[in-house]
Amino acid sequence: MLIDAEWLYKNLKDVKIVEVDFNPKISYYEGHIPSAVLINWRDFLNDSSRDFASPEKLSKILGNAGISEEDFVVLYSDMNNRYAFYAYWVLKAYGHSNLGILNGGIYKWLKDGYPIESDNVMVKKREYKAKKPDWSSRILVWELLSKLRQVTLIDARSREEYEGLVTAPPEHKCEQTQMSGHIPGAINIPWTSLLNDDETVKSKDELEKVFSAIDKSKEIVVYCRTGARASVVWYVLKEILSYKNVRLYDGSWVEYGNMVGVPVESSNSKDNQNES
Repeated sequence: MLIDAEWLYKNLKDVKIVEVDFNPKISYYEGHIPSAVLINWRDFLNDSSRDFASPEKLSKILGNAGISEEDFVVLYSDMNNRYAFYAYWVLKAYGHSNLGILNGGIYKWLKDGYPIESDNVMVKKREYKAKKPDWSSRILVWELLSKLRQVTLIDARSREEYEGLVTAPPEHKCEQTQMSGHIPGAINIPWTSLLNDDETVKSKDELEKVFSAIDKSKEIVVYCRTGARASVVWYVLKEILSYKNVRLYDGSWVEYGNMVGVPVESSNSKDNQNES
């Protein structure tokens, strides 16, 4: 469900609009779509471990944002709209199926000349009951390591990260990993290659060409640094191109690139083993 800016503008009062931000102080409060509520992407995370929020916490977050289980929720975000796709993946897992993503995010909205506002949106709290998550579209590192040569791996990071020239993208340059490179056998398809200049998702025909070499019959695992950019690839494969068996490794390079004893490939290595 990719929603275009014109449709959203005409239906502002009929949907729940959520801006999912990495840095709300820079994004939401400088200007947001009218009636949009703010959810920090960290609100989807567990408070005491590196995992996702419990159904109870997520229920409180969404209820406090004035959302019910039946609402049609349209997501958009900062950071090239990546966290909208990430939130979509998470919310689908928790059973909220009535979801859309603003195609092109706030950038496309502003480019097309639609209005923004900077005030906090007042909402009436609702009761929300998130379901027990279905993680069939998720893969943890333990399972991944057991089947590295059996799955098709897609690395959604930049070419520089994939080749091991840098250990973090410019927007997260303080978050380095011990190792640089990529998971052995991974194919590099940067997530930005799926987007047009206005940050909208490319046409289905163009996307099919990008993934023409990917075997639909195999299990596909996508990853990036923390899962956000890879969620765009997951969305394209699953929701637009109808690939059946696509899973997101949300531990991604932040986890894998800091693990001891796992194989790593890079442009600087001569074999698949990492060096101490």
